Amino acid sequence: MKHNGEQENDSSNTMTVRQSSWLIASTIIGVGVLTLPRSSVHYARESGWLSTILGALLSMVAMYIIASLAKRFPYQSIVEYARQILGNSKHPAVGWILSLPVLLPYYVYWVISTAIVARIFGEVVVTTVLIRTPLEVIIISMLLVAFVFTLHDVQVLARVNEILLVIIVIPILGIALSSYQSANLENLFPMFRVSWFNFMKGVASSATSFLGFEIMLMFLAYTAATQKIIKASMWGIAIPGIVYALIVIAGTAVFGVDELELLAWPTLELVKTTQVPGLILERVESAFLGVWVAAVFTSVGNTYYAGSLLLRQMFHLKGHRLIALFHLPLFYWLAMYPPSTTKLFEYSDYLGYFGSTVAFTIPGILLLLAIIRKKGSGGKNKEAATSPQINLGGGKE
Repeated sequence: MKHNGEQENDSSNTMTVRQSSWLIASTIIGVGVLTLPRSSVHYARESGWLSTILGALLSMVAMYIIASLAKRFPYQSIVEYARQILGNSKHPAVGWILSLPVLLPYYVYWVISTAIVARIFGEVVVTTVLIRTPLEVIIISMLLVAFVFTLHDVQVLARVNEILLVIIVIPILGIALSSYQSANLENLFPMFRVSWFNFMKGVASSATSFLGFEIMLMFLAYTAATQKIIKASMWGIAIPGIVYALIVIAGTAVFGVDELELLAWPTLELVKTTQVPGLILERVESAFLGVWVAAVFTSVGNTYYAGSLLLRQMFHLKGHRLIALFHLPLFYWLAMYPPSTTKLFEYSDYLGYFGSTVAFTIPGILLLLAIIRKKGSGGKNKEAATSPQINLGGGKE
């Protein structure tokens, strides 16, 4: 089966439903783990944990729309079905032109997000572990590892995320639960002390912490069983939703709202208060940072890959390796652009709001237009839903 005249069957680029679910989860869990308790209570105060749960539910709605598009257009990425939805078969150039305003915001977000996450990673490592190591060295090291990651097929990306998610989630859950021994539940009350407007701002702010699921606009095209992707996608957000909610509850209960807002990396401070039974580890934060490095790597690597793949498909290039190489100095320059940590947090907030606007609106508009214009199979094309996986350019040139 040919696809766009250049892609062929390639079972090595097939991703299982479970892998797609874990890809979502491992992308979401990243640098936000360290700052989430502070950002969650900034608007919602003691109700920050509830705003986190609602933010996860809001992200599930957006992910449901993306999964519905994937069912309607099996084995196609947003690059391909955006052209179909916005254009027509007689004038394919029209669809390509009209799809550019839809695709470019995702490209911009993934590029800047990769750089910002790498910079935050560098700031944490330099201030907590490798104090004498230049920030530039830490950032370029992470970007180089992510670059090597993008040189492989999509199936390799899926397997790496599948393995690392277990390594990431289990220790973080253990640390979050262990920290409750220092908790003061009175710090969680009174709830709803803020106005409903501020609470909803807290929900919107928490929803930005779940960004990352939108990369499935590219990677669901590689998922083998399209009939099960909605359930798998919901689990992909539920896993980080549970982890994040436990961390926010623990952080609020241990420190209280007022102290949380003064901490740059509240989760790291929370880990320092945790004592492992039996004193197996005296410095739990060292083990936590090791796990956190893996979490950041998957976030950086996945968005790096998604941005390169998007550009490759937009311009019908044979492979995305050269694109990934071109991105390397761009990511480094963007990562070093914020002059201070304060500006870094400010730019990160702006990026979160921009990403939320893109992730929560564009898929909904595309699905609505697809229904109105009767584009796609609508999940009824059994032959398309069970056909062999096609190669969408997973890394072979």
